Amino acid sequence: MIARGVRKTIESFVIAQLGMRNSGDVDLVASTISLPSMPSESFQSDAGPDESAMSEHPFPQETVPMDPLYIHTQRELEDIFKEMQPNFEGKETEHNWMARDKNILKLRRLNKGNAPSDFHAAYVIGVKSILDGILKVANSLRTTVSTNGCQCVQELARALGPSLDPMVEILIQSFIKMSANTKPISSNNGNTTVETILSNVSYKERLMQHMWISFQDKNVQTRTYAAGWLKTLIRKHSHQKAHIEHSGGAELAEKCLKKGLGDANPKVRESTRGTYWAFAQIWPARAEA
Repeated sequence: MIARGVRKTIESFVIAQLGMRNSGDVDLVASTISLPSMPSESFQSDAGPDESAMSEHPFPQETVPMDPLYIHTQRELEDIFKEMQPNFEGKETEHNWMARDKNILKLRRLNKGNAPSDFHAAYVIGVKSILDGILKVANSLRTTVSTNGCQCVQELARALGPSLDPMVEILIQSFIKMSANTKPISSNNGNTTVETILSNVSYKERLMQHMWISFQDKNVQTRTYAAGWLKTLIRKHSHQKAHIEHSGGAELAEKCLKKGLGDANPKVRESTRGTYWAFAQIWPARAEA
């Protein structure tokens, strides 16, 4: 049907341009004009309709509902975390990766529900009990599974805030390492997750030490991201200026800036310039020194 419509349009064009009136002549000229190739499904073939549709349009991935999951009792919440634990044991395999992914999706739904507020202490304990499993999912070689794990950690950081402090060390180390991944999606996920964690947890001297280590990393991606992490750390915790100074954080930040501004890579230097101005707003005297 579409092919005949295209042919008719071309015939009309030929008539207008060449002034032909004889339909036979038109058919002759039009037959020499190559029509654009049409999708195979526009023509009849030996394949059935289902087979043709599959060859042209692969089935979309299953859409998993992300509606909030509400909990009625603490016992119910504890049982959910206990049921998750066996699937996270050992390495990822063809037999357990799907169950792990579903666990993380369920945790994300719990995080959207009432568990973080109504059963806060039990929820934090439950998250800590499967933290190793969450990190295994985030570091999966399957990109979609890994992304799901990273998004889960970002949502936990926003929901739990300072309650995530006891777990922040292992989380930061894991996602800083991910930022050096050669896969752009994984690298970006690592960067975004580190930034989200730094934006929501309490300031600790160890966080600034991780920034200093990141500025010295061999990987250019990590050093470039580190400038953004340091800017986030400075801006989000500027109200704790005195604490940062007394714990040696201001000096470490200065060292990071000097290292970044003198980096051999132009991207790192450019990223660090923006961080320098954020630092200068909080410590103008130190910035001019």
